[in-house]
Amino acid sequence: MRSLIRSQLRLALICAGGFVVATAVFVIGIALLPALDETFVAGVPVSWLLLGLGVYPLAISVAALYVRAAQRNEARYRSLAEQA
Repeated sequence: MRSLIRSQLRLALICAGGFVVATAVFVIGIALLPALDETFVAGVPVSWLLLGLGVYPLAISVAALYVRAAQRNEARYRSLAEQA
């Protein structure tokens, strides 16, 4: 049971770290392009639209990958427990 908990914790930390790094890169990329703040679509700066429309799909993707990997970890643990 401890190995399952450790593997789930490791997976959670990797996913959270990856999300933080990807979000930071996205924000830094937008900050390095100041022309995006001067361009408006429907009265909203393009940089805000990119943040709003870019971060949510990233979060959903990371969550979906986490769920798939967590289920795989649990299936491996279940198969090991059944063999013992």
